[in-house]
Amino acid sequence: MKPIPISTARKIAETYGYDQVIIIARRVGEGEHCTTYGRNKTHCAVAARIGEFLKFKVMGWVLEQ
Repeated sequence: MKPIPISTARKIAETYGYDQVIIIARRVGEGEHCTTYGRNKTHCAVAARIGEFLKFKVMGWVLEQ
């Protein structure tokens, strides 16, 4: 299981015409990963906030200390 690079999210955005891409991947019983991309600074910030919301409020991830 490897992290999904931001370049992959960027490629999805450019290929399919999106401003923001949020990818959540899971390997059941082993771990989860979230990658976000936004086409500019504003879109990047929004995608990051969406990713954080999904990770912690929807999926129940615990913030690592």
